[in-house]
Amino acid sequence: MKAQNDRRKTNRELCADFVQIAWHDQNRSRISYVGLLEDVGPEGLCINLELPVPVGQAVFLHTKGFEGEAEVRYCNLGDYGYLVGLEFAEGCSWDREKWRPKHLLAF
Repeated sequence: MKAQNDRRKTNRELCADFVQIAWHDQNRSRISYVGLLEDVGPEGLCINLELPVPVGQAVFLHTKGFEGEAEVRYCNLGDYGYLVGLEFAEGCSWDREKWRPKHLLAF
């Protein structure tokens, strides 16, 4: 089931797992943080972070069983930090057979 305001083409699955996200700022300094994975689907995922990430920023993701590149599509202040929506880069997608986050729940 998809929410009416959800712009994703496919359903997402709620989950909870840690994901490392890294990117380079304007000074080419590497920024790396660990965030909490909120949901995942074939086209992207959403993580909760302590700091904002610029929309359009290319990022690298790493967690046990998955590595990939993505682009920030939105970054909104939530109740417990920033919700960062990421769309996977071309050639990167989520395959539940290869990586299954902890506490996965179909939505």
